Amino acid sequence: MKKLLLFVLASALISVAAQAQTPGAAPAAAPAKEEAILPNGAVAAPAPVAAPTTTPAGTALIAPAPETPAANPNAIKVKAESVGGKLTVKTDNPGPTRVEVTDAGGRPVITHTMMNGQIAAVLNVSQLPAGSYIVHCTAYEKTGMRRVIIGQ
Repeated sequence: MKKLLLFVLASALISVAAQAQTPGAAPAAAPAKEEAILPNGAVAAPAPVAAPTTTPAGTALIAPAPETPAANPNAIKVKAESVGGKLTVKTDNPGPTRVEVTDAGGRPVITHTMMNGQIAAVLNVSQLPAGSYIVHCTAYEKTGMRRVIIGQ
């Protein structure tokens, strides 16, 4: 069965290549439009056919469907917002969670441990220079992070 499939595929590729190399060859005819007859006897209009994307050799390209990545079981949802010199951090982790605020260079500037991540922790960030920071939350193997802008 595999040999038959390979033979059919090879013969189709050879015929396409031969058409592409023949100068002055007529382009392939468009497929005939088929009409559908609905159960009530009416004739449905044919659906419009989009032109396939082709390569210079004339073969059609089909893009694969995008894959949705699976949810990471070790991710923590982090909510962080900065208002008036205070940074409020809340996670969906029920247990102890380590919160680390890092600057743009990746250096930790504040470290705090929350005993229950679902209860918001309020951190004093008034002494930090204005700018963009990353809030990393870690609980055992689970991690999460959020970018915040402080002082702007």
